[in-house]
Amino acid sequence: MTTFSDLNSLCPVSNSMQYLADRDDNKYIDILLIRYPNKTSKLLQFITGSYFTHASIGLGDFAGIFYSLISKGFRLEEPYKHPSFKGKEVPCRLYRLKVSVEVYERIRHNLEYHVEQSENYKYSYIGLLLCILHISLKLENRYFCSQFVSEVLECAKAAKLKKDSVLYLPDDFMYEKDLRLQFSGTLRNLIAARTTFLSACS
Repeated sequence: MTTFSDLNSLCPVSNSMQYLADRDDNKYIDILLIRYPNKTSKLLQFITGSYFTHASIGLGDFAGIFYSLISKGFRLEEPYKHPSFKGKEVPCRLYRLKVSVEVYERIRHNLEYHVEQSENYKYSYIGLLLCILHISLKLENRYFCSQFVSEVLECAKAAKLKKDSVLYLPDDFMYEKDLRLQFSGTLRNLIAARTTFLSACS
């Protein structure tokens, strides 16, 4: 079973943000992978084989808001406000995708639409099971987290994904060549690095 140290040995990244290189006029989309230290996360890892058990997507604008699906439905998440989970460290990885202004706006409008229609979207346990079985079937208004993230990218033609969005697990984003690894460590250290960067920019 994959461990966090195994992941970092494959692609080592220091606990510091790489955003300084992104001070330009390009647009970026952020993908955050998280593994919460709870029983649900351990069960998901056991069932799916994916080390990270949650994926969310952000607009790369430093607002700190990410969008995803959890068991309670569609959610706006603010992970930078929660450095730990019940006192335990939270392993995470942050990836960044450079996109055109046109693609960025398509993604932004898509996310805004999902926010407006958030009550209509439910977490798809059946979809997750089908994904594990490698069965490609999209259920209307039903998503699991990594499916939602990959579908947003797919609909905006933001990246050339390797497979259908309904077959994506969180770990699959680590192998997308268009995504650049920005950070690998704990959520607490990610928050600290982000705070340092924002202070330097102010």
